[in-house]
Amino acid sequence: MADVLLAATNPPQGKDDVFPRDKRMPHLAALDGVRGLAIALVLLVHLLWSNNHPTGSVVIDLILKIRNAGWVGVDLFFALSGFLITGILFDSLGTPHYFRNFYVRRVLRIFPLYYGTLLILFLIFRPGWDDGRQFYALVFYLQNTPLWWNGPATHGIKDLAGHLWSLAVEEQFYFVWPFLVFWIRDRRKLLWTALALALMAPVVRVFMLAHGAPFEATYKTTICRADSLLSGAWLALAVRGERRETVLRSAAPVFWTSILACMAIAWRAGSFSWESSYAINTVGYSLLAVAGTALIAMVLRQGSIASAAMKLSWLRWLGKYSYGIYVIHMMAAFVYGEFLREHVHSHIGLHVAILACNLLITLPLAWLSFHLYEQPFLKLKRYFA
Repeated sequence: MADVLLAATNPPQGKDDVFPRDKRMPHLAALDGVRGLAIALVLLVHLLWSNNHPTGSVVIDLILKIRNAGWVGVDLFFALSGFLITGILFDSLGTPHYFRNFYVRRVLRIFPLYYGTLLILFLIFRPGWDDGRQFYALVFYLQNTPLWWNGPATHGIKDLAGHLWSLAVEEQFYFVWPFLVFWIRDRRKLLWTALALALMAPVVRVFMLAHGAPFEATYKTTICRADSLLSGAWLALAVRGERRETVLRSAAPVFWTSILACMAIAWRAGSFSWESSYAINTVGYSLLAVAGTALIAMVLRQGSIASAAMKLSWLRWLGKYSYGIYVIHMMAAFVYGEFLREHVHSHIGLHVAILACNLLITLPLAWLSFHLYEQPFLKLKRYFA
């Protein structure tokens, strides 16, 4: 009976499905480098603390402008996540326990560190927690909703956990996307579905802004940021068809065109900060979705310059521990922040001290977390292959 059910649910290979369904996409070391680049950009914007006021120095002001654009690392994370997860979902169509295996493996990867961190935050801040809305928002992955950003600040909890909104976007997306993949099943139809849904995101953003929504809503709401995830999903499906090489050859010109368009927005606005630019909050996120996805496609071409660059050992190291680094890095400021601001009076010295202290705390903690805490959970994934 099991064999009959498996045969009934396994979609037939289409003529354009040129890769066998078992093990289509091996692990690529360069993709770890893409993840490392993403976390490096996030660290750039979060750890190079600055008051952002012009200094009068052309060089320093340029560095600050580049630093302010580091938030695009999150968009690269989204595109890579959409690419990898969609590949897993599509390649496992027709296998037993499709949903169970996907969601259990997702839980084993994400939940231990996430909820372990929340427990520590709860124990530290609970004595003065008069309003539980922010805590419940974190527990139920709602920190990208008005429940979070309109809620009262609680002992700096927004500063320590505000960056976790991107995890909420991904988890909410994966409550829906696996079911669409399972229901539609056909690769070409899924390609069109991903494209159509991705094109809806800028339309929704324009509509929301026209009706008075703040930039924070278009920056953090899942439906507004799904174009990056869906662009990565589109690429995962595209490279599993007969036009794989055409897609990969087109990646470089598409990437540089998107980057130039983003630079034009930055030049016109004076910076590339989502907090102050209408253009970024309408078309900018879509341009970043295309750029991030194109970069991944460039990396997929073996022997390319992009692939070689993403194989740099330090990028791959950052990529391996990127999840722990991302979760921990803002919270590390709780340890040293006030002390440094009281005792370091040089503005440049404070920049350097904050960066150094954070890395000295965050990187070892992420390493220890992965090897001593997360790995026992990750080893359980073999039972849900």
